Amino acid sequence: MSPVVHAHAHADAVVVGGGVIGAAIAHRLALAGLGRIVLCDQGRVSAQGATSRSGGLLRLHHTSVADTRLAARSLPVFEQWADVIGGDCGYRRTGFVMIVGEGHADGLRQNAAAASDAAGYRRTEVVDAAELKALYPGLRTEGVGLAAYEPEGGYADPLAATASLLGAAYRLGVSPSEGIRAVKVLERAGTVTGVLTSIGRIDSPLVVLAGGAWGSAPAEYLGIHIPVTARRIGLAQAELPGAGRRGAAASVPTCIDDTTGSYFRPDGLDRFYFGVPSKPDTELGRDVEPLTEAELEAAIAAVAHRVPAAAAAPLAGTRSGLDGYTPDKRPVVGAAGPDGLYLALGFSGGGFKLAPAVAELAALEIAEGGAVPGKAVQELLEPYRPQRFLAGNPIRPEAPYDHM
Repeated sequence: MSPVVHAHAHADAVVVGGGVIGAAIAHRLALAGLGRIVLCDQGRVSAQGATSRSGGLLRLHHTSVADTRLAARSLPVFEQWADVIGGDCGYRRTGFVMIVGEGHADGLRQNAAAASDAAGYRRTEVVDAAELKALYPGLRTEGVGLAAYEPEGGYADPLAATASLLGAAYRLGVSPSEGIRAVKVLERAGTVTGVLTSIGRIDSPLVVLAGGAWGSAPAEYLGIHIPVTARRIGLAQAELPGAGRRGAAASVPTCIDDTTGSYFRPDGLDRFYFGVPSKPDTELGRDVEPLTEAELEAAIAAVAHRVPAAAAAPLAGTRSGLDGYTPDKRPVVGAAGPDGLYLALGFSGGGFKLAPAVAELAALEIAEGGAVPGKAVQELLEPYRPQRFLAGNPIRPEAPYDHM
């Protein structure tokens, strides 16, 4: 019997992971003229993992300045998507609101100022409960110590954004390889030589691991272990007339509510998305369980504390999937191990809004430094290096909250 021969047996770069991070990096590498690029995913290369289960929130507000700076670099891309990428990412400007209790009021002011500094001409407004209620009548403001309001914040459609990134990448010559699992990164004498997949070998001097919950598994036999834990994530959609109609009695922003540990946003004009808290660590390689009635009831109760109409809103659908979380809940981005291996994984539920900036900067590092540790350093990516956990130097938020 003849051995299976991979259609893309030779490449200048292999990107593992077909979600928004992998798609954005493949697109940027193609723009940089890197040559033949293969994008492979063990599912279908159109965001079947965490990307398609993302709430798509677009915000500047973070508890770590490093995250804020990447978000500020990314937001203009979402706003100008048709011109920068092509197609439609589904960006909707609803305003973003971060709600905290009185105990975190000073921290919110600090984080709001950092967001304004990072964004330049954009300003984040700090508002009290009465001002918040005037902006969004659908919110209940009991327990609001203070809120940060970003007028340009909102949401986008992760599936649409990834599909247009993939389309742009394919037009530049990137080759898709669907239903292909990356088994292990291959190297010789400290240099990457390719990747072994479930249907054969692809020779390449560069491998980018952007496989989300699957983390660094294809490189672990090389002694590279990044602490990425797979977690089940979920969100739900409900009917809520007026949710996206500014000034309507039920109008709500795109919002993270630290007082309840919940997030939510409008979906169009008359629907409502909300997050369902992630389940404890789960096992890779098994079917992801659908959200349970008990999980949904708990999530609805938390959201309804802030959006009373959500308590009786009929559910229209749910999603569950896997995402990869690191110990400090920040991504791992940078060269690691043998020359030619680059990691972009462990985004811990926050990768979508950062994808344009991460892809731009990672592609610059790769094109200029060949994915060699310590070369072509992009300052904005420095906090996210793979080596930080071994060095005992995780990212520590400057002004943390209870749930963020």
